[in-house]
Amino acid sequence: MIYGVAVVVVFLLLLQDFLLVVLLQMNFEKYDETQKPDFPKVSVLIPCRNEAQNLPRCLDSLENLDYPEDRIQFVFGNDRSTDKTAAILSSWVASHSNSILVEVVEGDSKRRNGKANALFQMAKSADGDFYLFTDADCEVPSQWIKSMVLAQKNADSGIVTGITHIGICSLFGKMQAFDWWLSLGMVKVMNDLGISVTSMGNNMLITKKAYDSVEGFEGIPFSLTEDFEMGKAVEKKGYKAIHHVSEENLVGTLPQQNIKGLLGQRKRWMHGAMDLPMYWRAVLAMQVLFFPAIIYLCFLQPFEGVSVWLIKVAIQSLFIYLFSLKTGQKLKITTLFLFEIYYLFTSWSTIVYYFWPSKTDWKGRKYG
Repeated sequence: MIYGVAVVVVFLLLLQDFLLVVLLQMNFEKYDETQKPDFPKVSVLIPCRNEAQNLPRCLDSLENLDYPEDRIQFVFGNDRSTDKTAAILSSWVASHSNSILVEVVEGDSKRRNGKANALFQMAKSADGDFYLFTDADCEVPSQWIKSMVLAQKNADSGIVTGITHIGICSLFGKMQAFDWWLSLGMVKVMNDLGISVTSMGNNMLITKKAYDSVEGFEGIPFSLTEDFEMGKAVEKKGYKAIHHVSEENLVGTLPQQNIKGLLGQRKRWMHGAMDLPMYWRAVLAMQVLFFPAIIYLCFLQPFEGVSVWLIKVAIQSLFIYLFSLKTGQKLKITTLFLFEIYYLFTSWSTIVYYFWPSKTDWKGRKYG
């Protein structure tokens, strides 16, 4: 009985990974190649809470954006920072006439989490036809706005989710980067099949019309994953949601520095994942259940079990490698094989940590 279940789980996971590779190559939707964009007015919203260490690199990337200066409005939110964030933002805003700084006041923590509260207040000052969102620990490429706007226009969508990666870093950071490539690759494949999954607040565009239709962050239910809830709300209003992946909209972010930070991040994401449709949760469950199934088979039939495991790792690595190529990145295959050990650990430790009776921490705020 147990042997049969293990074989089925392993087979289904191999089939799933194989189909991911095939669909990635045969059904990949490109959204920014068919026409030149005009230059609608855009508002770039960046909430900041104790980001003094990260802001310089973020602001430098904003300086390099290839978009008419008079068609961009930068809206920064200082979310009651206790470091030098406010001073850095005030100085930058003072030298850029197309930017404003919103001092975020405390909101109702039962209605909105801290980030949603900041974005809700910041959006009141936004005057663009399109709202673009990123985080203070991110670097945006020069063509970011053009690429996101063009994707929206070509697809006639209400919300566009971009692609984000973790740049050059330690081995621990590289493992997190591979995890992002795998997860976002699966999201992209599903979205291109017409099955929208989630949105991502560090690289996202929402039309003002779509945002207003759901009454913004004020109108969505409380969630630790406010970007996910926003995506769901916009889709429920009948707007199209797309996942746009290209070299021109590839945003860089930073890895978690330690295991505690990583598990805290994954715990927040799990709150959103638990609200996904059953079929998508089944896909994620298959990824997790593969490990006990293949370990069990390795004990019973070592040669066959190890051989099948290596095949799975090879297919998975190929998928990650091919997906990264869509954005002009080339990952090292040899390092990708190490990712399986990391993936086994994070998959199961995330589940344990999610159900562990502790509050979820986000930048010093406790939820739960």
